Amino acid sequence: MSHLTEAQFYAAKIHCEEVVRNVLARIEAFDFRDDVKNKIIKDFGLDKAQQEITNVGYSMSYAARDALNAIAARAHSYLSAVDTYVAYNFDLNVTDYKTAIKEASQLLATSGDDIINAAIASIEDELLKTYIRSTAMSEKYRTSDDLLKAANEKMKESRTYQKRALENAKKILAQQKVDIAVNNNLSAAEIICKTNQEINNNAVDKAVRNRVLTAIIKIIKEQGFIVKKENVEECGDHAKISAIKPNGEQVNFVVHMDGKFIYKFHNYEGLSCEKDIGNFEEKFESIYGVKLEEKKILWSNPDRLGKMAHQAINTKKIGG
Repeated sequence: MSHLTEAQFYAAKIHCEEVVRNVLARIEAFDFRDDVKNKIIKDFGLDKAQQEITNVGYSMSYAARDALNAIAARAHSYLSAVDTYVAYNFDLNVTDYKTAIKEASQLLATSGDDIINAAIASIEDELLKTYIRSTAMSEKYRTSDDLLKAANEKMKESRTYQKRALENAKKILAQQKVDIAVNNNLSAAEIICKTNQEINNNAVDKAVRNRVLTAIIKIIKEQGFIVKKENVEECGDHAKISAIKPNGEQVNFVVHMDGKFIYKFHNYEGLSCEKDIGNFEEKFESIYGVKLEEKKILWSNPDRLGKMAHQAINTKKIGG
């Protein structure tokens, strides 16, 4: 059986945790009524997501990675479902986005029954799931198949508003400060899902990087390095940390969005550099519970004034 490395496993776990946290933050920002918010969180499984992440355990298998990805995908599905329903069913030239989101979310939070739940469980299309809920509100159906057929017909009728839906998609994504060129070869649902995924991934990648940054800063402060606000620099797809001790010993880090980082301890004399690096590695491993891997000493000579090492929580390897 193929297995993930410790670093790959924990990177997948951190990524999943941040996806769930990001989606919950988006839901909180919509300022729903408590009953609507709680129903959405329950229906999309967000109330048990953290426990599910914990239950994945420490198997380091690709099955465990897939389980984490499935939890993240389910959490993300809420964002695409509500935005897609708004695009197809509202005129955003008349109704503002926040009002439309509230109305759509109240629909998503409608109490279901066995027939509705069976129909929803039988398909993966988030837009169709929303139409199942909408259709069930207006009429009672004897079987889940009857409900699914009626929902499909209702959704097909909405396709006549494809042009408006595409324009709505642009307005919706503009609310999230995303400027897109509407592609007439893609449906509004496809545009929203794709762009929401990119937005979410960017937010999650930055959160993963910031967790690594926070851990690094905490450790090097404990080692006696002075870290001020100006010592941390945002550089697009990476961040830099530069810190110095009162005795002149220095450390520099470059931390990338995927958690990979490079570090350099320099201006040391003798073996004190080895001691600081060993202390840093031990504390970082204790924070993440993961053995630092793919470490490569680029240059080392205890009789000189420098040492550089490289380390990654390498999320790029996830999936292969």
